[in-house]
Amino acid sequence: MGLGDFLSGLFKGSKPVSKGPPRKCPSCSETVNLSMERCPKCGVRIKSMFRRKCPKCNTLNELDIQRCRQCRYDFEAELQRAKKTYYVCPRCGYKMDTMYTRCPACNVRLV
Repeated sequence: MGLGDFLSGLFKGSKPVSKGPPRKCPSCSETVNLSMERCPKCGVRIKSMFRRKCPKCNTLNELDIQRCRQCRYDFEAELQRAKKTYYVCPRCGYKMDTMYTRCPACNVRLV
């Protein structure tokens, strides 16, 4: 086994990094990932096939855009809000950003 065989064996097992779940190309039904630039079968640009719809103005935007090109809605801020953890009081339903030992609204003991 030579150096060339060794190096080719290393690269055979490597897979491209996928961005999200695999999807079907609307043109040819080939399985594509959003990290690809073009569909390997028909050559259509992936970014032109899949779009992100703005919840504020319903404009279709590219997938990797950070703000809506029409109303400037911030998609990144939406992701940060979705990732944020809230603690909810089991008695009154008060939402807290941090965990307290007592609820600030109804004073019930939480821990």
